[in-house]
Amino acid sequence: MRLFDYIIVCKSPDYKNIDRISQFMLLLSILGFSFGIYRGFFKQPSLIIAIMTSVVCWWIFCIYQKKKGAIPYYRLGLLFASWGWFLLPNALIIAGIFLIGALFERQVKFPYEIAFDPQGIVINTFPKKHYPWIAIQNAIIKDDVITIDFQNNKIIQKDINEPVSVSITNEFNQFCKEQINNSRVVPS
Repeated sequence: MRLFDYIIVCKSPDYKNIDRISQFMLLLSILGFSFGIYRGFFKQPSLIIAIMTSVVCWWIFCIYQKKKGAIPYYRLGLLFASWGWFLLPNALIIAGIFLIGALFERQVKFPYEIAFDPQGIVINTFPKKHYPWIAIQNAIIKDDVITIDFQNNKIIQKDINEPVSVSITNEFNQFCKEQINNSRVVPS
């Protein structure tokens, strides 16, 4: 396990579109399973009714979580829906899509974190991105905004989740300046 000198947590974006897609997928599942029961695709519909109940209950739980101010994760509902689609004839591709959605939903909603250590900068996204100090031109915190300027003129600017004290800001900026200068030194 790697230990970092600094980890900056950036403000989380609104996950409204991801939540809407997840809710649409759950609604589509409920409608599809209801149609499957109506058309008689299930000899024993009790299992699919239990799956539908689980999907609806998880959806209600997610709505409750959102009202409390927490980030709702629809992945368990998507996993149940994937199982239901697996039971439907000729729906393996849809089951796979729902399974992929269940696996990646949490990773997509993971907080945007930027970690700093003497080896470089790691941005915790999907997939993780690692940048050595030699690729960085400047990295500073100013007015609770982290700015990373790359050698190739690419720039990353993110608002920091919580205010940073002046002493920690100065310490961080000095750390980054030292690491960038150390990466430029040519060993003799």
